[in-house]
Amino acid sequence: MTGAPRSPHARRRHTALLSVTCAAAVLGAGTAAAAAASAAHVPAPHTAVGAHTAHAAVMKARSVSSGQRRAAAAPTAVPAQKAAATVVPPAADQLRPVPVVGTQQSMQITASQYANAATIVHEAQAKNMGLRSAVIAVATAMQESRLSNLSYGTGDSLGLFQQQPDCGWGTAQQIMDPTYAASAFLSALQQYQAANPGWATQPLYVAAQGVQASANPVGYAQWEAQAASLVQSIAS
Repeated sequence: MTGAPRSPHARRRHTALLSVTCAAAVLGAGTAAAAAASAAHVPAPHTAVGAHTAHAAVMKARSVSSGQRRAAAAPTAVPAQKAAATVVPPAADQLRPVPVVGTQQSMQITASQYANAATIVHEAQAKNMGLRSAVIAVATAMQESRLSNLSYGTGDSLGLFQQQPDCGWGTAQQIMDPTYAASAFLSALQQYQAANPGWATQPLYVAAQGVQASANPVGYAQWEAQAASLVQSIAS
């Protein structure tokens, strides 16, 4: 049933409120509710704003959280020239610069899983991010999808990293492309690294969580040893 057309301000407020659902998934009900209330009371600007305002509302909602999460809802692509010029700190080019956290798990790796891991490693190498970033990315995909390019997930989550189209990761078709998904994750990881210079000596799950904002952040840690072995095999 179609109701009366919304005023421009009502449409902007409705869009902002819908966009806060991405924040709700990672920040918890209390923070998300506060974000929604904030979005509902944003004064209408003098010009139309569209999707960029909605995205800004999500990022603002995340910035007011406790600081325990640094989700990258819509990663900004890092120019190839800039990535190539990046100087990789010594710890960032080590597979395991710090001890692993917790009990380690392992899985049987099929040919398709190995190919997906190789795609991730090669993207990290193309961005000159060092071995540690590749290990973080592979371990993240192991936790999120068991290194499988899944066409399903929680809500609209898809692909190797269970990225969500409605949170700015790209279209469903893009996310289902392993090369695109790996590049998007790694670009978001670069943003986390830029804001956290000591990332390479953090536990692996801390950096992974800085991108994914998972409800189970320590889960990434259990795959570190096998992820490091895979990266070593692929990068050698």
